[in-house]
Amino acid sequence: MIINSKFNKGFTLIELLASIIVLIVVGSVITGIISSSLRGSNKANTIENIRQNGNYTLNQMSKDIEYALPFDGKNTGFSNSSTPTVYDTSCLFALGPTPTPITPYTFITVESANNKITQYNCASSPPVLTAGGIPLIDSTVSLLSCFFNCIQDKATDAPRIKISFSIGPKNPNGLMEKITTPIAFETSVTLRNYKK
Repeated sequence: MIINSKFNKGFTLIELLASIIVLIVVGSVITGIISSSLRGSNKANTIENIRQNGNYTLNQMSKDIEYALPFDGKNTGFSNSSTPTVYDTSCLFALGPTPTPITPYTFITVESANNKITQYNCASSPPVLTAGGIPLIDSTVSLLSCFFNCIQDKATDAPRIKISFSIGPKNPNGLMEKITTPIAFETSVTLRNYKK
């Protein structure tokens, strides 16, 4: 008896299952590679966004404070008010061989050459760094800490203002890759036109 061989062509159930399993494994590997590269790209973009925001804010504040005419004072703020009414215009004197503890301030006010008074404020909760009520940091990132210090070596020296803040991602628990530590920004600025 002769069997027609054209009816014996095709795949068995085991061959179909084996090919499906191979396709699933290859698809999982490709999906993992694409997902990993997208997460890495997202993390790099987030870090770059934080750095751009921090550098812009630090440069803007440094320039405004450095070329300010008078130093109008600093304040730690009040718990019942978002804007202080009284500013302390004297800075801490750094006398003696042991450093004096520095008080962090949440408000600082300077006056520019065109008589524009700017109040830098980071006293709100959650902290928002503002200049005259306008936020300096983009809403896509989160300000985690912020303070100012003021030091003078002698009464005749110009005040030296220290600006310090840290920024992190807006939503570290969401889809955005979590950054383990926030990025800190810090500088010290001496008023050039003090009492001129």
